Amino acid sequence: MKNKKNNEELAYEKVKRAIMLKKLNPGQRVTEDWVSKELEMSRTPIRAAFKRLENEGLIELVPNKGAVVYNPSNKELEDVFHLRVVLEQYAAQLAVPHLSVQHIAAMEQLVKEELDAYEKKDFEAFMQVNACIHTYPAKISGNKFLLQQIETLNQWSDGYLILKDEFYSTPMDEVKSASEHKKIIEAFRKRDVNKARSAIETHLLSTLGDLSKDLSYRTSIFN
Repeated sequence: MKNKKNNEELAYEKVKRAIMLKKLNPGQRVTEDWVSKELEMSRTPIRAAFKRLENEGLIELVPNKGAVVYNPSNKELEDVFHLRVVLEQYAAQLAVPHLSVQHIAAMEQLVKEELDAYEKKDFEAFMQVNACIHTYPAKISGNKFLLQQIETLNQWSDGYLILKDEFYSTPMDEVKSASEHKKIIEAFRKRDVNKARSAIETHLLSTLGDLSKDLSYRTSIFN
């Protein structure tokens, strides 16, 4: 059982890393035979690994075709990020009355860790920190149901980042998320709900625009 688990993890990490590094691209087939030969293992743990990757939105298991790297539509990206705007703005509204100096310091530390992950080109670390930044206001709010929904949407967004973001080729001076996160934190520091809501919307729609480059997001969807 231990070897089976280890093999499943190896297969999972092999395919996920190949997708992160753009060695496997959206729409491309991922065959059990390729993974089996690369890792010298049977197909049983590979199938389990494929199921995990499908649950994370990274591959799609197509009948009579096998595994294909998932290619989310712009409509799907829009739906997820627009809902994130609504929920994260609401979380900010609930969090502001409970904010402390310690909360602000914790968020500032997360942004430092985000920049460190960029400098090291550690995509996994970046996604973990990014998720913490986006769920933090919901945690402060104390609304566990809101937190669960934001965490779920963040998990889907992580998949889109892996599939579409140019993390490994983006120079540090072109990275926008850290500066946009700082604007959100500054609004929290001032206890300004409206500015926090605006900064959250700007940041999420900026990310959406980068992920779906053929669409233009020049105006607020809620104006």
